Amino acid sequence: MGGDEKVQSDILVARDDGSTSSSDMFLDDTFSIDSSITAYRMENGRRYHAYKEGTYWAPNDERQNENLDISHHKYLLVLEGKLLLAPIREDIEYVLDLGTGTGIWAIDFADQYPTAQVLGTDLSPIQPDMVPPNCRFEVDDAKDEWIYPLDHFDLVHIRTLFGSIRDWNKLYRQAYRHLKPGGYIEQMEISIQFKSDDGTVTAESPLHRWSTLFTEAGEITGQSFRVCETMRAAIEASGFVNVVETIYKTPIGGWPQDSRLREIGRWSLLGFDTGIEGYAIALLTRVFGWNPTEVQVFLQVCPVRNFFI
Repeated sequence: MGGDEKVQSDILVARDDGSTSSSDMFLDDTFSIDSSITAYRMENGRRYHAYKEGTYWAPNDERQNENLDISHHKYLLVLEGKLLLAPIREDIEYVLDLGTGTGIWAIDFADQYPTAQVLGTDLSPIQPDMVPPNCRFEVDDAKDEWIYPLDHFDLVHIRTLFGSIRDWNKLYRQAYRHLKPGGYIEQMEISIQFKSDDGTVTAESPLHRWSTLFTEAGEITGQSFRVCETMRAAIEASGFVNVVETIYKTPIGGWPQDSRLREIGRWSLLGFDTGIEGYAIALLTRVFGWNPTEVQVFLQVCPVRNFFI
């Protein structure tokens, strides 16, 4: 049996309404992190961010960070080895990676584009210390008012921030204001709705319940998980032009006959295996009031892996 998830990528040409000059993004090579930011919170055996505690649903411990890096490799496979689809210049200057996570995308981008100054921001300072000289990380909340120069970035990159943002319209408007005319915003999000071509995923399927729980959690918290269904219209409404939307149907598991899809599916399943508890435990306990034992029982009686062999 097989299951699919949908990876959706938006590439949008940003502003085209004039020209402006940019200023240096990296003003100082030194910075410090308040100790309270690294005083991470332990909850149900998992570690979570301390800065703006409780506003993000996934853990930031090693197990979940491994999941992020596995997912990064999966996205590279989906995009056939490319970090993005936007037709950026080789001599691109300023890049912002929102919700950078482990920083793996920002690091790879900085290596591939040595002229770029790459800034990755996240609630958790979990990125490595040894990074390319043109890459830097900051603890910041993308939902706050941006303090970067206006008309500054050539590229704003967003990936899998579903369930994290209350006001996407505000975020897109800020990106519009802080991008140079002619710059790009690229966003990749995952549909939480599992689908199957052979009718395996029915309304009675545990996978359907899984998707329903995430949808309901987003409705309760006001931070929707159904971002890929709405992001194109919201980005266009914020002023972006020449929108290109690309939808990829990606398998989960090694069942496809096609060798490329089979490799993507195996990495998808590995990511699901490493991330499934982290995906579920905070949402189900915080939003629905389940206790940790109920979550573990649900993960056992909802044998998601059996659908993806």
